[in-house]
Formats: sequence, C-alpha cells, structure tokens
Amino acid sequence: MGFLNPLFLLAGLAVLVPIILHLFYRQESKTFTFPAIRYLLRTERDHARQIRTQQLLLLLLRAAIVVVLVLLGARMHFRGPGGSHEPTALALVVDNSLSTTIIEDGRRRLDTLKAVARQSVAGANHEDVIWVLRAGTPWEPAVPGGIAQALAAIDATEPGHTQGDLGSAVARARALVGQSDLPNREVHVFTDMQATAFAAESPAVSDEFPVVVFGAPAEDRGNRGITEMFFGDGLPPLAGRRTEAAITIAGGEPGDTVGIRLYVGGQLRAAATAPVGATVRLPAGPFPPGRVEGYAEIDPDPLTADDRRYFSFDVRDPTPVALLGPASFFLAEALAVLEESGRISIGSAARAATLVSVGGEGLDRRGLTQSAFVIPLTDPSRLPALNRRLAEAGIPYRYELSAPEGARVAPGEFGIDLTQLEIRRYFSLVATAPDRAGGDPNRDPVTDNGNPPADPTAPPHTRAPATLANGDPWLLSGSGATGPYILLASPLDEQATSLPVSAAMIPLLEWAIERGARSGTVPREVIAGTNFSPPPTATTIHTPDGSAHAVDGDQPFLATASSGLYRVLAGDSILQTVPVNPPAAETDLEPASFSEIRRSIPGISAVVDDAGAWSRHIFRAGRGPEPWRLLAVLVLALLIAETVVGASRALRARRTRGE
Repeated sequence: MGFLNPLFLLAGLAVLVPIILHLFYRQESKTFTFPAIRYLLRTERDHARQIRTQQLLLLLLRAAIVVVLVLLGARMHFRGPGGSHEPTALALVVDNSLSTTIIEDGRRRLDTLKAVARQSVAGANHEDVIWVLRAGTPWEPAVPGGIAQALAAIDATEPGHTQGDLGSAVARARALVGQSDLPNREVHVFTDMQATAFAAESPAVSDEFPVVVFGAPAEDRGNRGITEMFFGDGLPPLAGRRTEAAITIAGGEPGDTVGIRLYVGGQLRAAATAPVGATVRLPAGPFPPGRVEGYAEIDPDPLTADDRRYFSFDVRDPTPVALLGPASFFLAEALAVLEESGRISIGSAARAATLVSVGGEGLDRRGLTQSAFVIPLTDPSRLPALNRRLAEAGIPYRYELSAPEGARVAPGEFGIDLTQLEIRRYFSLVATAPDRAGGDPNRDPVTDNGNPPADPTAPPHTRAPATLANGDPWLLSGSGATGPYILLASPLDEQATSLPVSAAMIPLLEWAIERGARSGTVPREVIAGTNFSPPPTATTIHTPDGSAHAVDGDQPFLATASSGLYRVLAGDSILQTVPVNPPAAETDLEPASFSEIRRSIPGISAVVDDAGAWSRHIFRAGRGPEPWRLLAVLVLALLIAETVVGASRALRARRTRGE
C-alpha cells in the first residue's frame, strides 16, 4: 500500500474532532417528582443506555468518514501490477521456435504470443528500457530501446525452424537487465510451453527481479513430421546404381497412415502410403555423376514446417585407391569390403586419387592431385622414419610418443559416432611449421561442420574432425602445398583401438578416402539453428528465402534459422549445396508442466495462461490501481448511515420533550 499525496494524511488529525465532542458532550437530565419513582428510574436508565449507544455509533461513523476522506485525499493505492510504475529495465523473451508456427483457428501460435508481448509494451512508460530477445534465433542481437523500438522488434519477429532453449534465453535476458541501473527490472517470457524447450535444468539463480511467463500451449492433435532421412544406409550413392531413401516418420496417433513423396530435382520420383512411427524405404536412382538435390514430404498437418526434409549429396564413380606399406589384417579386409561393394577400386599409386599410407610409405611418390591418409605403425621405434617422410612430403606435423593411457573420443559434430571407441594407444600429433604456401585455394578438405582447428598454433587450413576427451587431436584433416592429407593418431590394430572391430571402421575409412579425394565435401545435413563452415574460398551463401549473405570462409555461418537448401558460392560458381533441416525434437508438441517450467527457469514469479489477465501480473514492483471508486462509495454509505442515525436520535429527543 502507498500514497501519492502522503502529506494529506495530516488531515487525519480531524478525526479527533468527533472524539472530543463525544467526550465533552453531556446530556442534561431533568428531575420529575412522581409517586411511582422506581418505574421512572428504570425508564431513565433504559433511555440513557439508548442515548449512549447512539452517541457511540455516531462517533464511529463520523470518525470513519474523516478517515476515508483522508485516504481519498492522499490518493491511496496498492503496490503491485496493474498501474503506473517507476522506470524499469524490461526484457521480453519471445519463443519463435518451429513449434510456434502451428496454425490453430487460422492463426499462428506465434501471433498469439506477439499480441501478448505488445500488452507488456503497452503497459510500459517512456522512461523504461526494453530488450526483445528471440529464443528460437538466439544469435540475433537484442538492442535496448524504447516503446517504438520494442513494438517494431516484436512485429519483425518471424518463426525459425529451430529448437527453442528458454532456459538459456532467460539467463541472457537476466544478464541484460541486471546490468541496468534503473530502479526496477523484469523479464517477461512468451512461449507455447513445448516441453523440449525446457529440457535443460538451469542452476539456481537469484530472484531479485521477477520473471513472469505467459504460456499458450498448442493443442497436440497427433502432429506428424519427418525426423530423419538418408540414402544408401548413409553412404553416398554411386553413379549408375539404384539406391534407397530411408525416411523416418514420427508422431501421429497409433494406426495413422500418411502419404509420403520423394522429389529429386523438382520432379516426383517415388510415392507411398506408410504408417506413422516407421522408417519407409523408397527407391531412388540411378543417378549420373554429379550433385543430386531434393526433398521428401508427407501430407501436411497444422504444423507444416516439419513435414518436409531436404537432402543434397554427390553421386560419384568408385574412387581409385592405392594401399602402400604393411597393412594390418583389419585395414586390408575393410578396403576389400569397400572394393567389393563398388565404393572404391584398388590399384597402382600412379592412378590413385587417395594413397592409404601405412607408416608414411609412398608419400615421396604422391602427386599434387593426390590425397594421403596416413596411419602410424604400432612399433614406436618406426616414428622417426615416419616423421622424416612427413617432412619430405610437406606435411607440417610429426608423431610423438604420448602417455599410454586409455582415452575416449570426445562428442562432436563429426558425421560418424566414435564416442564408443576405446583408444588404448595413440601418438601425439604436433605441428612442426606453418603451412606457408597456404595450400591449394581450389580445395576444401577442412570443413567438418564447423570443427575448430586442432590447436591455436596449428598450420592454416587444418581441422580436427575427431578429438580425444583430453583435447588431443585423434584425426587431423589439412591441406598443404603438396596437397590434402589426413592423419590418424592410432595404429589400426585391436591392441591400439577398438575401431577395427567396430561398426565405425568402414564408414571412417571411406570418409578418409573421400575426404581428401573430393573437394567441397558437404555434411549430410545441418540442423536448423546450428552453424556450418563453408569452404575457405566461399564468398556468398544464398539462403532458401533468396537472401545473399557475404561470408568469410574461415568463419562458421550462423544464420540457419530456416530449413531448405543453402547454396555456397565463390563468385558466381556454386561450391556446395548444404541441406538444413528442422530438429526432430520439435515434432513433439507435448507441453511442459508448471513444475518443469519452474525447474528450468528458477525464480519465476507467475505463470499465466490467460491473455486477458496478463496486464495484472506484470510490472509487479509498480503502483497498482487506486481504489478511489470503492472509497467514494464507502464515504457515501457512511454519510447516509450517519444521517439516518442522527435523524433518529433527534426525532427521539423531540418525542421525549413532548411527553
């Protein structure tokens, strides 16, 4: 409770007037002489009691009238939301993830959230500073501004095909308003309450300023979506051979079926009807050598953004490979499997595109157009010879002994899961000198979904697609003056690593062969909201909406908000086509419970699901509405009551005198 005119409370001293009058007022009594004196005395006592009761009631009514009039004059108000407030640092967090694109009653869920966000701005004053943050596109800057700027930012908010992380977005909003020196701070969150947006549990934070959440959950009517798609069991198809597209459909209700179609180059190639929750295989190909692009789609539902999934891959001829040096049993068998399946052709070093060099053998015969996949021998006494061959071949790394401790491959964005491998022995890969020549500018053997360089001192054009948990590189991909190279830190035998007896052996071997032999290798897909690294020679990226973004080939590309095909260009030449697809988690529209929301965002003051009640929960440190109407009605009622009581007393007095 507070008062806008607190000095007026001094007028409350006027309440002493009726009290003083009451204390000093004396009813003059008259003396009568009658025979029945006892009866008259009893009557006088009853009459005096009635008078005292009326006087006390009048005293209370008149004092109450004075008190209420003083409260009216002092402009009493209750503290809390609903009225004006002192200057406030306000952050608005709008959830614009993929799930907010759902259409209900002809309106996007995001439009409902934006309408409530405008209510927050409508309750702000011109002394407030407002930030607008978008949880689905967190890389976009949040610029402080006033009411006009905040409304413009809300109107400009469009949905992304990304997964929202409300915990991180609110933490960022708290950091922004926490830096302000304004008297009050608040964070308002507008979300569809999708459970996947609150999956991460945030650490406990101070609740020194309120976080108010508006939740408008979408009705989950068995939403369906394509959550995964790949060709040829994950290996790029070969030229002239038929293959299959495996398409996984999630969501829906038990027993539902859905139509699915496969488009290649804008033309319908296959169609089927399949049950939801299954992986459908559609025939595709044969394709000529070159780039193949397209998408698969299912029948649309209210959430259409996850009903289509894009693909892009290279169709190739078998890669010529030469095996040089003493190969282990597992390496020889894996190469034989790839050759039998038509993935590679093993021949002489002169015509090979990739040299698989065991212990550095044959590196001195490598041509400028050939790549090298170097595998160390188990015997550490052979390292000096290997390092000498690397130096003669212009590869700026050497192998050194490392502590014989077991290790694991760290999780990363590498397209092959290596985290289950046991690394029992490996050698350290140490840079010897910068690659002064800078490599062949027309090659791109180093773009692994944005993997960082092996270390800050590594030669340019070098990446570590796979690193160990301790940070040491286990697989290096680079390009030097003499061509591309790939270095493996462990020997390919079962004593050094479990790779030879794992399912990752053949995919990793083919990746190493194709990685160096083919420039412009593209990740199978990029999840919307994550980044990818374009080739070093890239100058522009064209996004699905037709926008052109200038890029630096040494920096990852961040603006992957929409699903579709992203074309990477060097000048007017297309280097890559990168498919960007929505995260599978966004297909599940299950809403989070209030307890899950409070666990993910500690310090929440209120969770509101009624847009009409939103204005009563925000600006909680401000001045609530003045109850002047209630006080005015109360004064009127007290005056009427005082008049009635006073009139009845006067009437009784006249009757007494008449008698």
